[in-house]
Amino acid sequence: MVFILSILSFNSTIYIVSVPEAANDDDLELERQLKIMNKPPIKTFVTKEGDIIDCIDINKQPALDHPLLKNHRVQVEPKLNFNGFGKSSPNTKSVQFGSREPCPVGTVPIPRVVSLKDNLNFVIKFGCHGTTSVYKLTVAQGQSSSHNMWIQAGPTDHISMIIAGWMVSPRLYGDAVSRLFTYWTGNGFRDGCFNILCPGFVQVDREVTTNYPLHPTSTYGGPQYVLGIRVDQDNTTGNWWLLCDGDQPVKVGYWPKELFLNLRNGAEYTAWGGIGLADSNGVCPPMGSGHKPDGNYRHAAFFEKLQSVCGTPGGNASPPSVVTSEWVDKSNVYGFKNDHFVEGMGYTINYGGPGGSCRG
Repeated sequence: MVFILSILSFNSTIYIVSVPEAANDDDLELERQLKIMNKPPIKTFVTKEGDIIDCIDINKQPALDHPLLKNHRVQVEPKLNFNGFGKSSPNTKSVQFGSREPCPVGTVPIPRVVSLKDNLNFVIKFGCHGTTSVYKLTVAQGQSSSHNMWIQAGPTDHISMIIAGWMVSPRLYGDAVSRLFTYWTGNGFRDGCFNILCPGFVQVDREVTTNYPLHPTSTYGGPQYVLGIRVDQDNTTGNWWLLCDGDQPVKVGYWPKELFLNLRNGAEYTAWGGIGLADSNGVCPPMGSGHKPDGNYRHAAFFEKLQSVCGTPGGNASPPSVVTSEWVDKSNVYGFKNDHFVEGMGYTINYGGPGGSCRG
């Protein structure tokens, strides 16, 4: 059982997310239709208008999912008695085509359908930044407590995702030390892993690794020690870099863009928050400092300086929107407070709690 507290940023809206309720029939039908229309792309790019275009195998495009087209063979050239439209009138000019990037041979451009229900135009993100306080936690075997940010893109069954932050996980690490961690999947959890438990993440720094122990840690009511994290897409290679900032900036390494089905040209979502993994008895671990937010940043964990890189790879970073919709964790073992802009801290969230029984 997993319980999540986070803010999810897309376009001009932020969502504070907890355990999702079961979708109703209408939502399931919308999800089904989105899965049909959003096929795994060979290539994806974003137009200057902000449209997401997927280059799909011409013989696997959504039109051919119609039951009456099961054996249809795509006709690539028309057989018509057609010699053009003729000259335009002297007072008019034709609209111009050819300003978009063409898809590779054998593929066709299919506009990405983001939402049938909300008609959202996503602002593509090319990076996710944040600084979070780090604590020492007592976490039981079978539990894990992570404090992270992530980026993702693509439909649920082919989602591409990168997560980075700090975690306490006896099962993963064999101890209860607060450590840097990462997770990635390129294609709907069919691949990917934590840290370097599978091939993919390219290590570059000569010291700092993706399971690096973090010392010293914050104390309740006392000194606060923070970890700065950046996941940015390189504006030349398209690779996704992990950068950390403790007592000094570190370029840890990168995930090659080829690993990702839907993160080759930016991301749809950026998010920040925490994830508590319960044990088999339905008991969730502590999160953050082990205390819920009370307005004092020396008491509960925080994520400050939240920013996303929008527009172009390597561009300027900007904070999330002030418009929010919130869902609170129903187990009541954690708390979450979106403080928006805090002087000296930028866009800030306050979160965490003691854990406990979280069945339901």
